[in-house]
Amino acid sequence: MPLTPLAQSDETFLGTSLVRDAGDATRTSSMAAQLLDSHRVAAATAQALGGRWTPESVRTAVDVAPVGETNLIGVTARAADPDQAARLAETFAETALKDRWQTVSAELDRRIAFAARNTAADPNTGEESRKLQLLKFVRESGADPTLGIESTSPPTRVKEMPAAVTIGMAGVGGMFAGILAAVAIERFRRRAHSDDVAVDGRELSVSSPEILRR
Repeated sequence: MPLTPLAQSDETFLGTSLVRDAGDATRTSSMAAQLLDSHRVAAATAQALGGRWTPESVRTAVDVAPVGETNLIGVTARAADPDQAARLAETFAETALKDRWQTVSAELDRRIAFAARNTAADPNTGEESRKLQLLKFVRESGADPTLGIESTSPPTRVKEMPAAVTIGMAGVGGMFAGILAAVAIERFRRRAHSDDVAVDGRELSVSSPEILRR
């Protein structure tokens, strides 16, 4: 998902949630990724996919993060089937943009009304008229000009570990745990034995009253 952030000095879209340049590509992308990765988007994605998908399972299966030090955001999805993973990633990205547009479009409506009042009050103000025209253009476009979906990568299948290897590793893990338990028991036995010849942290001699009582 490419980013085309607004300039830091932009005043036309003040009061809207359109992505604004943070002065650093990585920081700008990170801020945008946080905006997209919301529970509301996950819930809408789960509803669109249907089946057993839930907001929690969608958030677990989808990662939204900047792509290196660029103005790009990657949406990566994991699923049992490659085609299902691709559908999940695409649905999440499309849902995120629709969700953002609902917010941004309402903000643009308020901004347009404000700019229209200023233009009506002073028709000779060219700057206000220019802002109004630009605001209307973006509003009528029906899409966030700062975020979009440029391309998708083909899904890849991650090879699963063979069952025999998994079982073998489990066996080794069990044996290792058994060894640790045996070592712990032996240490406890030695400590208990040493307590027979030491009381209150002091070494006892053969003539000590404690030894004589034993």
